[in-house]
Amino acid sequence: MLMAAPPVATQAAEPAVPPVPYYDLPLCQPGYYPTDPGDCLPLGASQTIAQLHQSGFPYPIRPLAAAKPDASLSDLPVRVARITGAETPVYASLDDALSGGTVLRTIPDGGSRYVTMIDSAVSGGRTFVRTMDGGWVEATPVYSWPKWQGLEFYATPQNDFGWTINPTPSYTQPSFAAPETGKQYDKYVEFQIYQVVEAEGYEWYEIGPGEWIPSLKSRRLVVDTTPPKGVDNNRWISIDLYNQTLAAYEDGRLVFAAVVGTGSGELYSDPGLYYIYEKRELEQMQGSYTSDRSDFYSLEGVPWAMYYNHAQAIHGIYWPASLGFTQSHGCVNMFPGDAHWLFNWAKLGDWVYVHDPSGQTPMPTPTPMGTPAQEIIYPTPTAQN
Repeated sequence: MLMAAPPVATQAAEPAVPPVPYYDLPLCQPGYYPTDPGDCLPLGASQTIAQLHQSGFPYPIRPLAAAKPDASLSDLPVRVARITGAETPVYASLDDALSGGTVLRTIPDGGSRYVTMIDSAVSGGRTFVRTMDGGWVEATPVYSWPKWQGLEFYATPQNDFGWTINPTPSYTQPSFAAPETGKQYDKYVEFQIYQVVEAEGYEWYEIGPGEWIPSLKSRRLVVDTTPPKGVDNNRWISIDLYNQTLAAYEDGRLVFAAVVGTGSGELYSDPGLYYIYEKRELEQMQGSYTSDRSDFYSLEGVPWAMYYNHAQAIHGIYWPASLGFTQSHGCVNMFPGDAHWLFNWAKLGDWVYVHDPSGQTPMPTPTPMGTPAQEIIYPTPTAQN
């Protein structure tokens, strides 16, 4: 016969532990908490950090992993002098220059005219320089030239960045009608970009919490470590015609970036994929593209030229210029220190990817985009600037 089991003594249920009152939790250490930490309150500084994170700002906000290259790279490999006035004779000797004697050649009248110089002499208030080919010409030695430099990177940034190309204030909203922040930025100051919006006909860049500057006064470098189609060695130079910037990539990372000045008007720099087929530490460039030759230029000692598309080259400039704007006859102009850095880094056969994100620059016909390097045959370049 089944016996009933003895009754089991039951313990009285323990009272539930009341939750810790919300107001009894301490504040969390400042930081970003994507989920409720449970043992502290993510308020105060942490709440501000969360709001910044939602707006696209990392925490902590770190400077670019970059530095200015060696300043000595801006030193020119040769001294230059500027010619002023009309058609200018080059004399066989200093005595000939002083007396109007034997003329070796004549430099036509024009806009930009510079010669190399290895010596100079002053007589009767006139300055003459001896050029590298031994001739003497009346000219003014150049003692200063652009020495701004771009950035050499030791880690690829997680976001885009850029530079001012004219002095500008920053605004509290992406609008010229918005109040200014009170901050002023000089020319060629780098900044990071956390958000981009279109407003009032321009791109606006959020460079800090509640701080905006327009593309009217700045240029953006779009970080893209994906090799362009046709690049087969994971080394390429990217030239952005819309933003007027240049970036060098190697092994999937950004290694260098700078502001440039590319071809203007009908003499635009051709979009496409090319390769560096000739490098010259010094180059002479001259030419004219108008029937009246009013745009004639003669530039000796152009530093660190790298030809990639017939006569189009990347090279340094020593003459006065504001980069970040189209301005050349098709070449890609760089400040001397940047051109020198790139010249040292680049190898013959490295790829040059020229592109216009806006689509406004016509593509050459037929385009060399993706054509293997060995199938592109370039003649000896006829230099242009």
